[in-house]
Amino acid sequence: MKEIILVTVLVVVLVSLVGCLVGCTSGTATFGETKTYDVASNIKSLDIRIGAADFTIVHGDKFSVESNLKNLTVTDEDGVLKVVEKTRNTVNYMDAKLKVCIPENMVFENVSIKTGAAKLTAQSISADSVDLKLGAGQVQFDNIEAKENISIKGGAGQISVLDGDLNNLNLELGVGQFDMTAKLVGESNLKFGVGESALTLKGSKDDYRFDIKNGVGAITIDGNKSAAFVSNGGDGENLVKINGGVGATDITFE
Repeated sequence: MKEIILVTVLVVVLVSLVGCLVGCTSGTATFGETKTYDVASNIKSLDIRIGAADFTIVHGDKFSVESNLKNLTVTDEDGVLKVVEKTRNTVNYMDAKLKVCIPENMVFENVSIKTGAAKLTAQSISADSVDLKLGAGQVQFDNIEAKENISIKGGAGQISVLDGDLNNLNLELGVGQFDMTAKLVGESNLKFGVGESALTLKGSKDDYRFDIKNGVGAITIDGNKSAAFVSNGGDGENLVKINGGVGATDITFE
C-alpha cells in the first residue's frame, strides 16, 4: 500500500513539473526589452514574487531592479521593495531575466521570496525574518542570516544554502535535492520529501539535540544511522526535529 501511494505521489509531481517546464518554454513570450527600475534608499523589507526567470540577487552600492519581464511591477512604498510579476497561463520564460541589487551590509526586517520555476542565485541575505517559497528550479544562496525565524518551502528541484546562521528554521521539502551548511539556533523543524539531503551543522554535535521520526529513507547523524522510526538523542541547547521522507538524509558537523 505504501509503495502504491509513493508511486502515485511521484507521478503527480513529475506530471506537474513537466507541465510547468513546458509552459516555461512555449507560448507567448513574457519578456521584452530590459528595463532598470529606480528604487528608494529607505528600504527595510523585500517582497518578491515571480513565475519563472533567471533570477539573481547581487550586492551593490544601492538598491536597484533590472529585468526584461513584461508584466513586472516594482514599488517601494512604506519601506517595502515589492517586485511582483503578474503571470499568465501560457507564457515563454526561456530568456526572462531579473536582477535585484541590494547594499552588501543590509539587514532587512523581513524578506519574502516566492518563485515558480525560476533559477535563483543569491549572494548573502540578512533579515530578522525570512520566508522562501520555491517552486520547480535550481536555487542557491551563498549565505542566509535569519535573526528571529526562517521558513523554507521547496517544490521540485535543487536547493543549496552554502552558509547560514538560522534561528528557528521551518523547512518543508517536496521533490529534489537539498544541501545546506548552517548553524541552527533555537527549535528547527525539518520535514523532508522525496530526494537526497545533506546537512552540515556548524558547531559540534554537543550543541544539538534531535527528535527524529524516520520515514522510508535512511537518516544518518555523524556517521550513525538512526533507528527505523523514532529516535531521540543529544542534550544540546538547540533542538532539531526531523520528519523523514523518501531518500537518504546525511547530517554531519563542522
